[in-house]
Amino acid sequence: MGGSHSDEKAIFGGVHGDPVASRVVIRVSNVQGQTSEINTLPHKRGSQASPKWAFNPGSAFDLHVSQRLGGLDGRLSKEFHRTVKCWLLLGTLGLRSTRASGSFVWHALTGDAVTMPSSFHDYEASCAELVKGAPLRFALLREAFPSADAARLAVSDTLGGRDDRQGEGDLARLHHPLGKVFQGRKTSPLRFRIVRLDRDFHIAAIWDDRTKVTGNQPGDLAGVIDLLAQRGKTIGRMMKADL
Repeated sequence: MGGSHSDEKAIFGGVHGDPVASRVVIRVSNVQGQTSEINTLPHKRGSQASPKWAFNPGSAFDLHVSQRLGGLDGRLSKEFHRTVKCWLLLGTLGLRSTRASGSFVWHALTGDAVTMPSSFHDYEASCAELVKGAPLRFALLREAFPSADAARLAVSDTLGGRDDRQGEGDLARLHHPLGKVFQGRKTSPLRFRIVRLDRDFHIAAIWDDRTKVTGNQPGDLAGVIDLLAQRGKTIGRMMKADL
């Protein structure tokens, strides 16, 4: 979000240097839902789909966020609220979260909680205002899907992996803009979130623009979009139209 390391430590705590406890407490209660094996790679079949145990769609829980140890001052409280709002609008939960697994909807339980925008325009405007001035690039892709599963399939079907050596080589030349697992793990600077707006589902795309953190260059985003589009990937075509 563009904040400083010292502010991050003051809010969330840290163990390096002088240890500091977090002034924020997060608790989960009222968990409702069943678990089963769900494909983490929905564009593949059988064992290659890598099924893992997870909460089924439709599961729910209450999330409680509070402050302690005297709380945060006005400036830090504002930064923390912005961070929570960014996670609610653009974040996800759990395994394969960079590829939109663990996308969720929420309902405010208290009057001061963040409310979820209901229309495409409101969601887009809220996200654009939120990331203004931050080292992030954002787009809410216009193409609509009839279900979250259909949107997740488009997000998951990219390039690389054991059965796509050409894709691995192409991605390496772009400093691994989709992340990598082998020969040094790297998280993807390109992340996705599935958003339900009215009756349709849309994909939000977020790019981490911090070169010193990600190792990616300014042109790598355009490069990977072109690459995905050239290889006939739905998500590449969508980003090329809207980014």
